[in-house]
Amino acid sequence: MFGGESDEDAVIVTARRAAELVAAHAVAVAAGDPVAVLVEYARGVQCDVTTVPLTTALNGPCGAASGAVPAVFCGVGVTALDPLWTRTRTSATAAWTPWTYLTAGACPQDVLPALTTADFRRLPLPPTATTVQPGTGYVLVGYGIIVSADPTPVDLTTTLLGHPVTVHATPTTYRWDFGDDTSPLDTPDPGLPYPTDGSTPPTTPGSVYPVGSHGHPYQAPGTYTLTLTTTWTGTYQIAGDTTWRPITGTATTTTTHPALTVVERRTHLVADTCLTHPHGPGC
Repeated sequence: MFGGESDEDAVIVTARRAAELVAAHAVAVAAGDPVAVLVEYARGVQCDVTTVPLTTALNGPCGAASGAVPAVFCGVGVTALDPLWTRTRTSATAAWTPWTYLTAGACPQDVLPALTTADFRRLPLPPTATTVQPGTGYVLVGYGIIVSADPTPVDLTTTLLGHPVTVHATPTTYRWDFGDDTSPLDTPDPGLPYPTDGSTPPTTPGSVYPVGSHGHPYQAPGTYTLTLTTTWTGTYQIAGDTTWRPITGTATTTTTHPALTVVERRTHLVADTCLTHPHGPGC
């Protein structure tokens, strides 16, 4: 019934393979598979005896003289998994056989499946914080805005088959959609706010943006919605393990910036400044 090494009446499989069998069995039972109800799995303490087949407290108390096999040490604060046992019956109303040994006790990191792309995408990754300059909510036609994203990685906690897991997510690429007719900007660089090199913000249409920044001029008046799509990669670490394992695949988040109004202004020759005549033309 199982792939593994025969030990008299027991069939021994690896800890990871055993975990896969248990997971597949649970799915089959939930689906109403009539064959699946003829098999059960359970973890239980192994009695410290040398007789074959091995026995467990699931079959009755271990003898006082023999006691139980100590649990595997998996690290401080990590609960080890007891040995896995199985039993069968010939029909849904027949009696169960005694529990028989399937695999030894193990540590969670030895039996858990990989954290999948789907698992990664279900995590509550935060939308990336953005900076849009100038931060007035409006900008002049032909003048530029400068955008930047927060590149800080985040750590999230979740569980994998009930065992604590830490996920380290890192933003790797950014797609800026400026909401106009131009193509989105795809870049691995989060960008920098101005001034980044001692220079001043653009003051005239077509000005060169500061080094390291992402600038975008709007060519027509209107209201535009700026969005940022961030692509994340990740690694994860199972509690009690020191290894960081890569997550296959990526996840994305979308940040929507408040609507930006682009306006057109014309210059006027006036006798006074806007300070002395605040309601004059162009003020």
